Amino acid sequence: MQLDKQNMMRALRTGILAPFNLSFLLVLLILSDSCSSEPVSNKTDGVVFDSVFIGLFSPDSGGITGADGVFSIALPDGSSLFLTGDCFLGQVVDGSRDISTKMMNNSIVHVNKEMTEAKAVYRGTYNDPESLFVPLQEGDSKRWYWPGHGFFTDSTLYIFALNMYNDPAFVVKSEKDPAEMDVIDKMSENQWSFALAGIDLLRFSYPDLQFLGVDSVKHTYESDIHFGNCVFTEGNFIYFYGTRSDPDGSHVYVARTNKAKLPYHENWEFFDGNEWVGDHRLAGPLGIDISVSEQFSIFRIRNRYVLLSHEKMTNDIYTYTSAHPHKGFDNKSFIYSSPEPEADTTHNLFAYNAVAHPQYMKGSDLLVSYCVNSFRVRDVFENADNYRARFIRVPLSMIDPSFTDYQPD
Repeated sequence: MQLDKQNMMRALRTGILAPFNLSFLLVLLILSDSCSSEPVSNKTDGVVFDSVFIGLFSPDSGGITGADGVFSIALPDGSSLFLTGDCFLGQVVDGSRDISTKMMNNSIVHVNKEMTEAKAVYRGTYNDPESLFVPLQEGDSKRWYWPGHGFFTDSTLYIFALNMYNDPAFVVKSEKDPAEMDVIDKMSENQWSFALAGIDLLRFSYPDLQFLGVDSVKHTYESDIHFGNCVFTEGNFIYFYGTRSDPDGSHVYVARTNKAKLPYHENWEFFDGNEWVGDHRLAGPLGIDISVSEQFSIFRIRNRYVLLSHEKMTNDIYTYTSAHPHKGFDNKSFIYSSPEPEADTTHNLFAYNAVAHPQYMKGSDLLVSYCVNSFRVRDVFENADNYRARFIRVPLSMIDPSFTDYQPD
């Protein structure tokens, strides 16, 4: 299959990571000159895989058997909702998925307080599942949602969602005779035919998760910043973080709104590097010295704010800390290098989109997930582990030595 330069540049501009399209961005790393970040010490000793969450997200039937995304939202009862992007139900037999296994574009996985059950939430039936969130269809092209992060206030759950559509201009035709093509060949043709129509904010009641409505976050798309892929709530404010693929890399931007000011898709102010302003066109980057992944996390430990992210188009995960949630991030620490791509003799696997789940801190360890995928679409059917999230435990002392004796409430 030939990848033309126009499609590669388009993928870089969008910065959207989803099953089967991140390979575009990795090819770009090879074909283009990029500035490497300054080296930091390798401190992966002490990072271990979390068998509990790997088990919850790796069922062979009955639940989501593979997905990316894996944002989490803590709920008041001690349970959590994990938001997934493109995902699979169905059975995994001898490590493989049948090629007829249907792919949904989004779902929710509810993990109970005891961390003993992960329940998949979707529409339709187990044998004929449908995506949980579906945008209004406009024109002839199919539309779908890839979820971003979300937040909970009072009795309402809010979820950001990228409103996507198929663009026939970017279909990459297979070299196979149409009569010889199977389902996966056809899926491969459309792996690059996506475009972003906008970003929406969905509303659901809690605890019954009934859909309440949707609003377009217009200034998010107008600024070409994908706000909503990280949300942090503290005090009177809700902070919305997003990335934009600028000429020198992918940078983090931040907006906020007062929790008392409804509706939440409006009434935003943006940090311009010095102060909060009302014009989204004046938003300035946070100044992180790596190209930040589309998905990342910001959360608080003690009186420090932590930013965690994969470096885009690499296997490496880094953290930064600051005294503020919107500026001054430094204290760069190399945390982990995802081992799956290096261990794969076919060189098809890649890792991406590390995010933290701070509600599951225990014994001074932080739960972090990252996604694994393959350049070759057929790989995720032949080996289900090629499209399953990994969960690791990171000692907090690796992020900052002052966190060594930290014990969450």
